[in-house]
Amino acid sequence: MPNNENTAPEQQERINELESRLAFLENTVDDLNSELAELSQQFTLAKRAMQMMHQKLEQMGGDQAGIKNPADETPPPHY
Repeated sequence: MPNNENTAPEQQERINELESRLAFLENTVDDLNSELAELSQQFTLAKRAMQMMHQKLEQMGGDQAGIKNPADETPPPHY
């Protein structure tokens, strides 16, 4: 029958290793959480900017903003 019981020093070594891994994982989670918060903020800013650009394009399209149809333009002088 094999002896599955660990000695006290072996158990303490395993506990230390697990505590070290846990600390590393907690640090990783904190780092990822910070990155996610920053990316979320950047995404929100980009979304707002895109909405503003969309509104401006709609306004320009509504009154044509001086933009002519290319077919209505006279050809340049070098033609």
